[in-house]
Amino acid sequence: MSAVIFALLLVATALGLERYSTAHSLDDVQGRLEVEDHLVEAGEPAVIHLVVRNSGPRWKMFLAAKLHLNKEFLPCAEHHITQDQTGWGHTVRFTTWLRPGQEADFSTALRLERRGRYVLEPMQVIGGDFLGLVEQSRTERGFHELIVPPRECTLPELEEMLGGFLGELSVNRYLYEDPILTAGYCPYTSGDPMRSIAWKQSVRGQGLMVKKWDYTTEPRAVVLVHADTKDYDHPEPAELCYSMARTVCRRLEERAVSYRFAANAAFDLLLNAALSGEEWRKPLETPQGYGPEHYRRVLEILGRATGQTALSCARFCAEYYHPQEQVSCIVVTTEPEEAVRAAVRPLPGIPLLVLTPEMAVETAQTGEAGA
Repeated sequence: MSAVIFALLLVATALGLERYSTAHSLDDVQGRLEVEDHLVEAGEPAVIHLVVRNSGPRWKMFLAAKLHLNKEFLPCAEHHITQDQTGWGHTVRFTTWLRPGQEADFSTALRLERRGRYVLEPMQVIGGDFLGLVEQSRTERGFHELIVPPRECTLPELEEMLGGFLGELSVNRYLYEDPILTAGYCPYTSGDPMRSIAWKQSVRGQGLMVKKWDYTTEPRAVVLVHADTKDYDHPEPAELCYSMARTVCRRLEERAVSYRFAANAAFDLLLNAALSGEEWRKPLETPQGYGPEHYRRVLEILGRATGQTALSCARFCAEYYHPQEQVSCIVVTTEPEEAVRAAVRPLPGIPLLVLTPEMAVETAQTGEAGA
């Protein structure tokens, strides 16, 4: 008789724990998705983290982190990843148990092969019952994206044209490596080169100060990108423009040439577009400067560009290049060179370089003819 009573008590206890664990499996459980770097090169691994934390006082015997990936995301390893039956994506799933106050961090690496902006789906946290028979899931809040900049353009003719353009900059190299004309001082920002720091003024001002140069001693340029995908079935000309623009900016960085960058493209900004109406439909630009952070911002703009222009080529050039500034200009565009030169109109003696996708086509045809 006592054995029967004990068995009944055991069953009742198990059922009670089962019901409680089912109802409270996700209590005090938090999940978050983290991206190590939202800017990732094409073909290179992008590492994301699925983090689950138990902030409650009780053990969690079964927890899982789940993330669905669209077909554009290519897993670097098959561990903890299953392919959808439809073949349109993959699912990442990690399982664990957690003590009170414990956190589990799972990482996986992905690859993206094409330039663009990719949005990650929200992460799901899954909790299980005491017996492991029932699961409950919850979708966590958060927004995460990966930006893939274009690959560089490998045209020898482009390198030659850039070399000739940079040689036309009428500036003595010695002057902008060690400027002698100082116009004043201002607080240091992350965009300023280290060579500009004025140590004597920094000590006196109790903070880092940089010299404000007379900019006639420093080479400057403006890089404008107007890439219009007129044919949705053939986006190659616009993509080539973005690749050429990256190569142009990389060469300017190597020469320590301060440049301002602007891309005439509509950008998918999601909520910002809905809230601000048409104000978001304008080109993105960077201020004058150079350096790792400046170049990184340029790559992000090139990765976000959709291939659809926000302004006409003539209006874009007129608003983002001002001849009175006497700054050299590089325009990367899908428009005819004659139309661009008519829109920019730099002052006499100011270098202007216009790069078009047709240059690549002519190069390929020349190579085939030579073969």
